[in-house]
Amino acid sequence: MVFSLEQRIVIVEGYVRSGSIKETQEAFADRYSGTKPPAKRCIQSLVRKWHQTGSVGNMKKSRPPSVLTPEVVRDIQQRIASGPRKSTRRLSQQVGVSRTTCRRVLRSLNLKPYRLTCVHDLKEPDKAKRVNYCKWLLTVITDGHVNPLLYFMTDEAWFHLSGHVNTQCTRYWSAESPHLTHETPLHDQKIGVWCAVSGTRIVGPIFFESAVNTAVYLDIFEQFYHQLTPEEKTCCFFQQDGATCHTSHDALARVHELFTEERTVSNGLWPPRSPDLSTCAFYLWGKLKQKVYASNPHTLDELKENITNTIRSITVEELRAVSANMLRRAQRCIDANGDHFQHLL
Repeated sequence: MVFSLEQRIVIVEGYVRSGSIKETQEAFADRYSGTKPPAKRCIQSLVRKWHQTGSVGNMKKSRPPSVLTPEVVRDIQQRIASGPRKSTRRLSQQVGVSRTTCRRVLRSLNLKPYRLTCVHDLKEPDKAKRVNYCKWLLTVITDGHVNPLLYFMTDEAWFHLSGHVNTQCTRYWSAESPHLTHETPLHDQKIGVWCAVSGTRIVGPIFFESAVNTAVYLDIFEQFYHQLTPEEKTCCFFQQDGATCHTSHDALARVHELFTEERTVSNGLWPPRSPDLSTCAFYLWGKLKQKVYASNPHTLDELKENITNTIRSITVEELRAVSANMLRRAQRCIDANGDHFQHLL
């Protein structure tokens, strides 16, 4: 409990006069009825503080001096140049000035704190493959060989039914401990979602519950193919990543049978570790995971319904914009020589 300055003085004076913890507590209770008397440790702490400092008030925390000199500015500039990720707290400790002074100096140097963006890891051979794919894509679209509105990009993702409890934010207010517990499953419930995104529509969602192997993937692929229009079956291009279940002998044989090798973008042409080039990865999954949990679904059926309704609400105009963004990303990837290009968008 926090006592006012007047109450602290009364506590110390009462103890000095009586020398008794109990009498000090009783005198305090008589004077401040309705206020809980100070505990023994509180009284001892206040008396000890009075003996050491001559005061029972709160002492102001000492801060490093904030004296700005050319030497301090130069020191801060050199330290931040050698370690751009250094925090102002660490910088303050090293230079010996306050954090406020450090921030003021950094602003005067036209330096701003930028948040780091986590991106996928790229291997050196991946960059050439990414450039090769992007050049192919832009070339066949420019030549009219591929209609970007009939280019289906496919992927699957897991959606978990949230069963995690943040104990730091979970409280039950009561006069006595109710000894409540919250039961959670050992393995969180989840549902797999497969979608194919083109510039005019999304085929899916197609749900699955087990790990995707060749048999599961072929079943998903057949469901997808039967939902295509005659024009799409004849003219569309089909993209899939290089996952083992996608590129197994049986899976590729069926894909090539229905789309031919010429209209299949898969292992060999599609670059590995390139979610930033896939409309499902850079657009759809993020949009779904932002929307479907807003109503706090409690069952997998509710989660499925939210996913389906969100996909159905996506307009053709939005998909056309995503298709245009896909082409813009391909050009930026070429400009970056296959490296990360988010900063160029």
